[in-house]
Amino acid sequence: MIEDMTHVMIFVKDYNEALDFYTNKLGFVKVTDVIPTPGWRFLSVAPKGQGTEIILHMPNAAIEGEAEAKMETELIGKTPALMFKVDDCKKTCDELRSKGVMIIEEPFSAPYGIQALIVDLYGNPLWLIEHPK
Repeated sequence: MIEDMTHVMIFVKDYNEALDFYTNKLGFVKVTDVIPTPGWRFLSVAPKGQGTEIILHMPNAAIEGEAEAKMETELIGKTPALMFKVDDCKKTCDELRSKGVMIIEEPFSAPYGIQALIVDLYGNPLWLIEHPK
């Protein structure tokens, strides 16, 4: 029986620049950062207080093989959209914009609240959702 979702994976081009984006621009915290074997880094981040971690994974042909690394590289910027709850969508977008985060869709009303679309530094879609109060 499936009990919980613990991790999602985003493919990135560079560990350090991805970590900088998610921690310094989005305000996430680094959860795990280990190098289990030379050439492989397990790096994850999460919004403060959140249980589900986002693994920032850089394809590596030396560890995964050419075919797997090629497939993962082609997925950079094409990760299925992740959605994050925010308390004030417009204010959050203004704060993120001031940090250089690209806002693709400005906050707009939807049947389930106010939402906006931002992207990470590789083009991966990140939805911000403000539920009705």
